Amino acid sequence: MNICWLTERNKLSSIKVNSKLTDNIKSLPFVRTVKTVSDELDVEVYLVGGIVRDMIIEEAGGLESGVGSLDIDFAIDGDALQFGKRVGDAVKGSYFPLDEKRSVSRVVVKKPEARSQKPEVYEEIILDFSKIRGNSIEDDLRLRDFTINAVALNLDDLFKDDALHYIDPTGGISDIRNRVIKVYDKGVIDDDPLRMLRAIRFESQLDFLIDDKLEILIKENGYKIKKTSGERIRDELFNILSGDKSHIYIQRLKDLSLLKEIIPEITPPSIPPLQKGGVRGVEQGRHRKYFLWEHSINTLKTLEVLIENLQRKFPDRYMQLYEMLSNVLEHEISAKEVLKLASLIHDIGKPLTKELDKNGNVHFINHEKISADIAEKLCRRLRLGNNICKAMTAMVRNHMMPILLSNEKKVGNRAIFRFFRDAQKEGLLICLLSIADINATRGSGIFDDTAEDIEGLVKRMIDYYFEDFIRQINSPLISGDEIMERLKLKSGPEIGELLKEIEEQRAEGIISDKEDALKFLESGKFLDV
Repeated sequence: MNICWLTERNKLSSIKVNSKLTDNIKSLPFVRTVKTVSDELDVEVYLVGGIVRDMIIEEAGGLESGVGSLDIDFAIDGDALQFGKRVGDAVKGSYFPLDEKRSVSRVVVKKPEARSQKPEVYEEIILDFSKIRGNSIEDDLRLRDFTINAVALNLDDLFKDDALHYIDPTGGISDIRNRVIKVYDKGVIDDDPLRMLRAIRFESQLDFLIDDKLEILIKENGYKIKKTSGERIRDELFNILSGDKSHIYIQRLKDLSLLKEIIPEITPPSIPPLQKGGVRGVEQGRHRKYFLWEHSINTLKTLEVLIENLQRKFPDRYMQLYEMLSNVLEHEISAKEVLKLASLIHDIGKPLTKELDKNGNVHFINHEKISADIAEKLCRRLRLGNNICKAMTAMVRNHMMPILLSNEKKVGNRAIFRFFRDAQKEGLLICLLSIADINATRGSGIFDDTAEDIEGLVKRMIDYYFEDFIRQINSPLISGDEIMERLKLKSGPEIGELLKEIEEQRAEGIISDKEDALKFLESGKFLDV
C-alpha cells in the first residue's frame, strides 16, 4: 500500500478501539465482501462519513453501543459504479447507479434481525460507494460538509488488530471529541445550502453545538436554502422533529434565520395594519405580554413534554396512544412528527384574521381555517403526500373543537361521538394538540380558569374513543341497504343522514341494538331529525 498518511496539517490519528460498534461493523458479512472486492480489484477503499464519526463518538463514550448507522459510506479510489455492481452481485443485493457522472452507486442488502427469532424479519443496510474526489482521500475529505464527517478509515485497517489509523486532514476527531460542528471551507454552503439545515439536525441528533463562525455563515446565507428542493428540506426538517426535544432546535432554526425561509408565513412580508410583525409579534387576545411565536414554540414544547409523560397522564391508554403516534404516514414520517409540526403552525393564520372590537378586545375569527389553508400550502412546498397533508390540515383546522366543546354546559357522548366521526383518525391527534395548546397558555391569562376542565374533557374523550367509539364504528347496528328495504326508499343522501342519526342516538344510549334501530325507523321520528 502506498498511502500518504501524513497531510500538511499532520492530522493522522491512531486510536486503539474496543467498541461494540466497530466489532459489529467488522462482523457484517457485507463489509467483509467489500474488503474482498477491493482486494480483487486492487483498489483502496475507505470507510467515510457518519459511520466513522459514530465509531469515534463511541470510543469517547458518547454513543451507546449497537449496530450504529445502517447507511455505510465508502470512498473508492477507482470506479465506484463498477465496484458497487461487483459488491451487489456478490451479496445478492439491489444495485443502483445513483450518479454516473460523479461515479456514485448504492447497494441495498437485507440482514436478519438479530433480536428476532423469526428469520423472515429483516433490516435494510445501505452501502453507498463514491469515487474519491480530487487526487487523494485527503482532498475528498476537505470537500465534505462538516469536519466531524471528514474522517476516513482505510478498510484494510479495520480488519487489523492494531490501533485504527484515522485519516483526518481537517481536525474532525478533535471536533468530535469537543462536540462542535464546523466547516473546513465556507464554500460547502454554496455547494449545497441544505447543509445549513443539516447542521441543526446534527446538533439535535448528536447533542453537538454549531461553532460561532458557522452560525454567522448560516445567518448570512439562510436565504440560499430556497434553492434546495422541497423534498430534501422536508427530510431534514422531519429528522429534526423526530427528536424528543425538537422545540430547542426549531427555536435554533428561527434564531439562525432559517425558519423564515422554510415557513415564510412565520414572518409574512406584507402585514395588515392591525398586525405587529407576523406570527412572532401578534398578541394573543387582550393578554398583551403573550406573543404568538412564544405560544407556538411553547405549544410544541408542551406537546413534547406531554408525549414524554403519556404513561403518567393516561395510565390506561398510553400504549395505544404510543402506537397511534408511531404510525408511519408517508416518507418514513410518523404521526407524532406531523403532530409536532401541526402544533407549531396551528395558529399561523392569526395575523391575517386579527380584528379589534369596539371595546378594544382582539379577536381572530376563523383563524383555524386560514391556518389550515396555510398548512396545506406548506405541505405542497415540502412535497408531503396526501395522507400527511390531510392529517396536518385536519389537526390545524379542528384544534379548537375540544375547547369549543368544553364551553357547553354538558358534553354528552353524542357530541363526543360526532367529534370523532367527523375528525376520523385524526381525532386523537387533535385531542393531544388541544391539551398542549391550553397548557401552553398557562400563566398568560388565556384559559387559566378553565384549563383543568378542558384537559379533563379531553381525557374523557380519549377514554370514550377506546372504550366505545371504535366498537361502535366497527359494528354498525344497521346498514343502508336495510334502511332502504325497510322504508322502501331509494339510495340518496338521506340514507346517510339516517345512519348518522341512529349511531348518534346509540352513542347517547337511546338506541342500543338493531331492534331499537328498526323501531326508531318505523316510528317515523326520523322525520323530525
